Amino acid sequence: MSFYNIKQKLKEFSIDAKTDPSINKNEQLKEIEMNIGKQLPSDYKDFLKEYGGCYLESKKTTDEIEYDVCYKPLEKDPWMGKDDDTQLLEDFYGLANDHSSIQKAIDTYSDRFPRNIIPIASSAGGNEICMDIDNEKILFWDHELSHPDKDFFLIANSFEEFILSLVDEPIETDEEDDGILYIELDDDLLNS
Repeated sequence: MSFYNIKQKLKEFSIDAKTDPSINKNEQLKEIEMNIGKQLPSDYKDFLKEYGGCYLESKKTTDEIEYDVCYKPLEKDPWMGKDDDTQLLEDFYGLANDHSSIQKAIDTYSDRFPRNIIPIASSAGGNEICMDIDNEKILFWDHELSHPDKDFFLIANSFEEFILSLVDEPIETDEEDDGILYIELDDDLLNS
């Protein structure tokens, strides 16, 4: 677990950090750990202190091609196609007093997740990226499945491994899309 490796990897991306200077980060971390009854991994705590809640953007995006930040999971989830090897990362929850608060995310899912699993980031389609605090594994949670043993899919064996798996993926576009929007108006509208 090396926060140095995490910081080095994150330099590959633009980071839109959501930090609140009025928050005592150490106190909020202690409160979170007290609420969940377990210690968070040190590299993850360092990440929260440094970046708070954040959104990662690709530095590769140009006027011609837009890129998303994705991760490469160890186990495919139901949302991935057979040829897909990455999944979209939306944003990380952090130390905040708003909707991006990790404590609010934990509270939101407390009745749906086992006590040892907490949400740490959001993924596409209302799904969550979670951490199993007992073994520090990073998991994908499919919000549409209802069986606890099948809801979670292994992304990485640690937070560091998860961050190191992040890649820039070009956003696929419809090749036939010419960028022109067509609007069809009803004749009654034209005659009024």
